[in-house]
Amino acid sequence: MLKLGFKEDVDKILKSVKDVCDQNMLQICLFSATIPSWVKAIARLYMKKNFRIVDLAQDLKNKTA
Repeated sequence: MLKLGFKEDVDKILKSVKDVCDQNMLQICLFSATIPSWVKAIARLYMKKNFRIVDLAQDLKNKTA
């Protein structure tokens, strides 16, 4: 969805949230079926420094199913 032009909308929403929320109380969770480098870049920009990626399909041979 981000590749289809929603990236700008997501950037705007997340920036607004960070501007009005207490950073110590804010928790942002991003979910993606795939995690290309541009999704990781958004995560680095808006999430805390120690964010982690959880790959629920790590042992599957066919991750596209």
